[in-house]
Amino acid sequence: MGGRRGCGGDVLGAFGLTKPQEKVYLELVGGRPGTAGELAERLALGAAEVEDALAGLARFGLVRLDAGRAGAVPPDLAIDSLLTQRVRELEEARTGLWEWLRRQRAADPVDQGVQMVVGVPAIIQTFDQFLRGAQDEVLGFECPPYAADLNDNPTELELLERGVGFRVVYDRRALERPGASDHIGRFVAAGEQARVAVNVPGKLAVADRRIALLSFPGRTESTEPWALMVRGETWVEVLVALFTEVWDRATPLRLAPPGSVLDDVDRWAVPTPTDRRILSLLMTGLPDKAVASQLGISLRTVQRRLRQLMDVTGSATRMQLGWYAARNDWL
Repeated sequence: MGGRRGCGGDVLGAFGLTKPQEKVYLELVGGRPGTAGELAERLALGAAEVEDALAGLARFGLVRLDAGRAGAVPPDLAIDSLLTQRVRELEEARTGLWEWLRRQRAADPVDQGVQMVVGVPAIIQTFDQFLRGAQDEVLGFECPPYAADLNDNPTELELLERGVGFRVVYDRRALERPGASDHIGRFVAAGEQARVAVNVPGKLAVADRRIALLSFPGRTESTEPWALMVRGETWVEVLVALFTEVWDRATPLRLAPPGSVLDDVDRWAVPTPTDRRILSLLMTGLPDKAVASQLGISLRTVQRRLRQLMDVTGSATRMQLGWYAARNDWL
């Protein structure tokens, strides 16, 4: 009898019954009907406690009261009734919760879909998780300041291999970092579409046009960088529109992957891989010295090659050379 009660009590507890209610009901199911006093004596409970338990069981439809004596409703009928009532209560609670959330959102102008992330480690982890959730396309802005040195982003390379598209607009200042050309070239070689613009508005990534991550530097040297994870159609639509505007006026960036042979700079056949890299970097507005630094060749070599390209194409100015290169799909 004791083991049977323990098992039944555990099950009935899941339906919201109190311990006294469980004890009284199981006593009635396993024994005979009784008054509150008789049940109190049989269960060693207080009379008032048993009376409260019986009143609750009657509301649940688990007992019947007849002339002061309580009897158990058969368990197969009682459990169905109890389950139905419990489901109804949960549904009412769910409806009430959603109504409360609706009122909260209406009263609070801040979108509930905005989450703050603080600190470099947390931002890096969040960004990696953000990327891994992308299924179709990632849009992004990349610009200084940077909290760390250049390093590969293996997650992007994995996603590019899997077929996820990447369109990234780099701030022109990002190309002035040592090794930036080779760094970006890895992603371009893997399939990233890259463009360059002057004064990109900030660090941004948008995944599948449904979720965005905005990153901000610390306001002072003593404060950490922070980021906002943004969900919600209204927020993300605005950010996608901003990206599209910057992307449309940005300059396409064509970079060979690192390790490409650069000893072809004296050849007259055009355009060589180095020609494309020189022109692509120049079209972003980088000065000759910065282009030479990115490509690992001398300033004199860059200028000599540009002079040869202008002679071959009949261009009197670099602007005409840029127009010729764009017209003939060199970039």
